[in-house]
Amino acid sequence: MAEKSLKTVSESGSSSGRGTGLVNYYWQRIRRNKLAVAGLAFIVFLVALAIIGPLFTSDPTAANFDEKDIPPIGFTYLQSAYNIQTDQITTKEIHGTPKHILGTDSKGTDMLAMLISGARISLLVGLIATGIAIILGTIIGVLSAYLGGWADNILMRFTDIMMTFPFFLLLVLIVFVFGPSLAIIVLVIGLTGWTGTARMIRSEALSLRTREFVVASKALGARDSRVVFRHLIPNVISLITIMATLAIPGVILAEAGLSFIGLGDPNRASWGIILQSGWRTMRTLWWVAVEPGIMLFLTVLAFNFLGDGLRDAFDPKSNV
Repeated sequence: MAEKSLKTVSESGSSSGRGTGLVNYYWQRIRRNKLAVAGLAFIVFLVALAIIGPLFTSDPTAANFDEKDIPPIGFTYLQSAYNIQTDQITTKEIHGTPKHILGTDSKGTDMLAMLISGARISLLVGLIATGIAIILGTIIGVLSAYLGGWADNILMRFTDIMMTFPFFLLLVLIVFVFGPSLAIIVLVIGLTGWTGTARMIRSEALSLRTREFVVASKALGARDSRVVFRHLIPNVISLITIMATLAIPGVILAEAGLSFIGLGDPNRASWGIILQSGWRTMRTLWWVAVEPGIMLFLTVLAFNFLGDGLRDAFDPKSNV
């Protein structure tokens, strides 16, 4: 009995060691890709900013018209106004202040506070909606490949039908019908964005279905659920990780696009809503549109760099 326990502990430690060694191996491969490391660093910074940023900034929805139209620190804005008493147009210089390092908009709302709020919204939508889509796509793809026959035909024809609809137009239609709330946007993106994942996972699972360890497991009497969840899905984890990382930027852009055309949650200060309010005053209050645009650009670029790095790290034929 004692020998059996020692053997179990030894096997457990050995398995844990192999798992740690595998993580270290992939991490060393990722570290060789400087762009992937830079993308990961920016994502970590963005997550930290979204978590602790609200503790040090003002309310992103609070208006203060006494401090409106303040440019970012280091810049100057010439504001013209008509003076009724003198019947003249007066011009004054407004300088950036340390109190509002990224400036304020036409309502006096602090831009830094709004950008941090937008980061929280973008990450929330990106992670949850992508998670829903990846889970649905993985389950449908694996089941389609494993079951085959009529089940495969039905699931793939349903996937084909879903792929015929233009993704963004479908989002606009559903959000327009059910209302622009953040929960609706997350659910709609998650429930309509799984088709590409299902296709990719199915093709990978088809090759795994005939592998020796799957055939041996079925020959030993393993249930279908055990084969799917213990053998097929764990062996497509690397593909799932890559697809999830590369899908998040598209989800963030989709939410920003919906907000920009007026279908975002009006109670949330997302980057798309800030862009919508800033593009009309682009010639004067340029920073209101430029700053969320830069954040969107950097966030999408960071996730794409990280996704490319993960793809190279998980590819045994890569020279990384």
